[in-house]
Amino acid sequence: MKIYAACLASYNSGILHGKWIDVAGEWVDEIRDQIDAMLKKSPAPDAEEYAIHDYDNLPNFGENPDLQAIADYSRLVESAAESGYNQDEVRAIVDNYNGNIDDAESALENAHGVWDSWRDYADERADELLACENQESLASRYFDYEAYARDLAHDYTVLDVQRGFLVIASF
Repeated sequence: MKIYAACLASYNSGILHGKWIDVAGEWVDEIRDQIDAMLKKSPAPDAEEYAIHDYDNLPNFGENPDLQAIADYSRLVESAAESGYNQDEVRAIVDNYNGNIDDAESALENAHGVWDSWRDYADERADELLACENQESLASRYFDYEAYARDLAHDYTVLDVQRGFLVIASF
């Protein structure tokens, strides 16, 4: 995960000066330090401002992003990998929560995994519930797996990702 930080003083002078910065696992202060180092090497005098002109393997946070959000996102991707989620799935969750990293992190904690289809998840959930003591009342209400899956969908967020469907319990 990288960002391309460009010196705006150089850019406005017609000179391309910037640096690709690896943000994977970095803290916001480390990212700022790398941007400051790039600005100090600028050929333009009084280089103080920068813009992010490109993203590699990151969502587009815009030209003037909150660097804390970028650092939080990269750390979220790393922690999600420990739970078996890939970057595509984390990105889908972050996009679903409009870039709010805190909400995305809560959603990951409530995630039920990736399934080939929503119906596969719902069928397995129904089978688990039918095996419990309350089997008779549930079986009489939800003998139709399709109806159960349709009703269950109101309690979950389901995101289409490369591996299938990511199921997240509503919180």
